[in-house]
Amino acid sequence: MTKPENNQISTIESIPGYSNLDRWNKGVSSACERLNSGVVIPEWTPSFKVSPDANVFAIGSCFARNIERELQHLEVNVTSANPLSDVLEVRTNLQLGLLNKYNPISIHQELAWAADEGSFPSNGFIDCQGKLYDPYLREQTPGGDLEKMQVRRHALKEYFAQIYEADLVIVTLGLTETWFDRSTKLAITEVPSPRLMKLHPQRFGFKQLYHSDCIKVLKSICALLKKHGKPNHKIIFTVSPVALKRTFSGQDVVVANMMSKSTLRSAAGEIAAHIEEVDYFPSYEAVMMSDPLLVWQEDLRNVTEFIVNQIMNEFVQRYGLKAPQTKEQIQSNYHFLLQRRLALSKKNANLLGNILSEHSQQNPNLDFHKFGT
Repeated sequence: MTKPENNQISTIESIPGYSNLDRWNKGVSSACERLNSGVVIPEWTPSFKVSPDANVFAIGSCFARNIERELQHLEVNVTSANPLSDVLEVRTNLQLGLLNKYNPISIHQELAWAADEGSFPSNGFIDCQGKLYDPYLREQTPGGDLEKMQVRRHALKEYFAQIYEADLVIVTLGLTETWFDRSTKLAITEVPSPRLMKLHPQRFGFKQLYHSDCIKVLKSICALLKKHGKPNHKIIFTVSPVALKRTFSGQDVVVANMMSKSTLRSAAGEIAAHIEEVDYFPSYEAVMMSDPLLVWQEDLRNVTEFIVNQIMNEFVQRYGLKAPQTKEQIQSNYHFLLQRRLALSKKNANLLGNILSEHSQQNPNLDFHKFGT
């Protein structure tokens, strides 16, 4: 084989898969340098643009509600944030998370019912001390008599049917740990309440979704949207950074959370790579790789409005939805950063003191004060 002439050698930029952000170290654009900047919004190239007047519907975990609020602040038309019925008032939606769907199967079920591909089961409501409850909604959702439950279910069907009129659907995947109702063989939204468990101990089961399970469900969600949605609709999958509140896997919650998020991230990436109208949006990576002090609320589980604003401002610009953030938003972010800077100084001092104290107790014969600062 002869060595190619210089003019036959491709430049590195033309190599398939080349990125100018491909290095963890070295260079001003390295991951290391960007991590040190505090806020990291990973580079990604949208495969489509969205009209500024597009209808957007967000569905999924509580992070979908974060996305809704921020998009509304940016004056995007978010139909999922505007329930059609008083039964689903915005206050209930946002505060109680009535519409949250944490596992992929729960998302698929609601979309199938909204498209009349299946119907809500006649034995779906569960009696609990004289009131009926809908286990396919959040546990905090108020119960009631059969008429109230049926009215709410009708309103829910109309609400989720709006997804088929959306130009852009954002699906936020929350977790893989899935509880199901053995009577209906359907997934429920979250772990049953202790009251329901006590009254119906044999009714509920637990299943861990793995990569192949998630792929199957996500493909089916895309198929429903393709069949019943607008002809040129687009879909964006993302993974919620909000950690599991509790695990039922028998593992350390830290391990279980990483397993759950990794599985969903892998499945979402594979779907986006193979279905033309689907993108993966790296909001999960943006949260996990940015400075924790800027990202997390006090519980170290839920995210700050600041980081959601940073992520979604980049999102709307990349996809062509709206203009950059307003002067008021920039000012609000500046005040947030000042407050966090003060908190950081105090937190770091306390953390260092705790570490030194712990090492002193473990090594009483060493005088740590002799070491240089």
